[in-house]
Amino acid sequence: MNPQFITTNNTLYVKLDGDVDEHASRTLRKTIDEEISITRPRIVVLDFANVGFVDSTGLGLIFGRYKKLSSMGAELLVANVPPLVDKVFRASGVYSTCPKIQR
Repeated sequence: MNPQFITTNNTLYVKLDGDVDEHASRTLRKTIDEEISITRPRIVVLDFANVGFVDSTGLGLIFGRYKKLSSMGAELLVANVPPLVDKVFRASGVYSTCPKIQR
């Protein structure tokens, strides 16, 4: 998975595409962290519009970015969450730390 990054007004948008599983999470973690280090955003928005599946390692990716950003005084949001992924996010408590927005 090769995420697309757009930075606007201190907000980093990360457009994800495909499944966020164990294989993708390894690459995504490194790629997203590098972009965060470069741009130092106040807000990061993970866009799930084109994601069909998120497993436990994908959840770990989200919670890990939340922890990293919180320590920097930044915020993590999720956007455009499809219904199947929404069920996983609700069951795992993602929305209690990462609010959902529509873009």
